[in-house]
Amino acid sequence: MQSSQRARMAIFLTVFVDLLGFGIVIPILPLYAQAIADHPSHWMESVNHLLGLVGIGTTPGALWAGMAMVSFSLMQFIASPILGRISDQVGRKPVLWISLVGSALGYLMLALTSRFEWILAARILDGITGGNISVAQAAMADSSTPEERSKVMGMIGAAFGLGFVLGPAMAGVLSGSDFGHHLLATRGWHLPFFVAAGLSLAASMMVLFWLPETLTDEVRARARSHESRGHALIRALKRPGLPQILGVSLLTMAGFAMMEGTFALLVHERFDFHQREVGFLFAGIGVLLVIYQGGLVRVVAKRIPERVALITGLVLMGVALPLMPKAPWMWPFLLLLIPLSWGSGMGNTAGTALASQLTPPEEQGSLFGVINAMTGMGRIIGPAVGTFVLARWGGQATYTIAGLTLGLALLLALTISRHKAVA
Repeated sequence: MQSSQRARMAIFLTVFVDLLGFGIVIPILPLYAQAIADHPSHWMESVNHLLGLVGIGTTPGALWAGMAMVSFSLMQFIASPILGRISDQVGRKPVLWISLVGSALGYLMLALTSRFEWILAARILDGITGGNISVAQAAMADSSTPEERSKVMGMIGAAFGLGFVLGPAMAGVLSGSDFGHHLLATRGWHLPFFVAAGLSLAASMMVLFWLPETLTDEVRARARSHESRGHALIRALKRPGLPQILGVSLLTMAGFAMMEGTFALLVHERFDFHQREVGFLFAGIGVLLVIYQGGLVRVVAKRIPERVALITGLVLMGVALPLMPKAPWMWPFLLLLIPLSWGSGMGNTAGTALASQLTPPEEQGSLFGVINAMTGMGRIIGPAVGTFVLARWGGQATYTIAGLTLGLALLLALTISRHKAVA
């Protein structure tokens, strides 16, 4: 196997194993955090009173579930550009390994706690070291030509999709298993989070022993020589076309994260679904992502320009989101997951490919760090706004705002013009 092909396969498997752990946590964390927040400590009660979340019809637990999501995203927003820049200078492999070990420790803390304060601490730790996807994207870009970017970024998306098929399904099985119930009842330990920690640790071992370094000595030397040129975000904003792409990334993730942070709460309220059912629904979304990223993306990349694919993805998501709180179970609700998932895959793949084509090789790590910082900011804004609106005014208001946010991203995407790729 050629070195570039080996690197791509190693990165794909690493991201897949890591996303298994992430996929286990995402569907059950909101319900888990909400259940703990139903027995708030004194400082949490003070915050509930301050925000007016104590009356009939309010659900303060939804806000605290959002905080569990936001704490991770805030730290990731701060750390991703830094980790991306470090990876440009020292290589992808060591940074990717450290970030995976940090994720494993964060999941282990979640497994062992039943206090909300420790949930926040675990998510903060995971967020600080959670720049692994941006580094993996940069490693994929290292091992490909500009013309191949949509295809290889589709591999990252496929790893995401597979992780979101098996991860949430595993979450449903583990949380409902006899052994999981026994651990929780006798020890207060959470089996799904233990498994997530083990998977991230396994991914770190895969990086250590199998992944070749994708960044050449020459490119690393050029990256070090350019260190004084300013913050990665400032440099990215100076490149034609990138400010619009970064703005689209921010708005798209904000809208999608409003859904992601409230989805479990919405289906619990509407259909009385619990961790097992929510896990299987997220697995269904993962299946749809795999179908797109594992196959359809190749057709789209060959036949549709990235800018058109980006706009189409935003339209699909913007239409699906406001309809979700109205759709009855079962088929109408499930059918809406198709444009939501495929629109997300299409938009994310096309956006990262466009951005990568506009950035020189020695700044790919910085670029993906900046993109992930923008999506990280979206993951701060989205769950914070979404869970607060859900707590005060319900699901329809939340998903309408999410759809309008995607509409703003669409308007910004329409201003992106064609630019020549940077070699």
